[in-house]
Amino acid sequence: MTPREVAERSGFSYHAILRAIRRGDLQAFEPVVGHYRIEVTEYERWLRTPARRADREPPLEPRPRRRTTATASSDGGSLAALRAIEVKAR
Repeated sequence: MTPREVAERSGFSYHAILRAIRRGDLQAFEPVVGHYRIEVTEYERWLRTPARRADREPPLEPRPRRRTTATASSDGGSLAALRAIEVKAR
């Protein structure tokens, strides 16, 4: 079976199947480089195998976003520079 066929049968995305192959969770062979094939018995074994936990640390708590406020500056920033270019171009 192709990875796309496995994805359709299992309900996983095509890319999830490719990740499982690359991780070694789902054994596949490549008759042509980049074109994977999965045996039906391997597909059935993979479906029965419980998902393994990631060996990574849990994600960090997202930091609260800082609110920025516009401040008036003496140079006027890039908008003032653009206006100055427009004035010179006229």
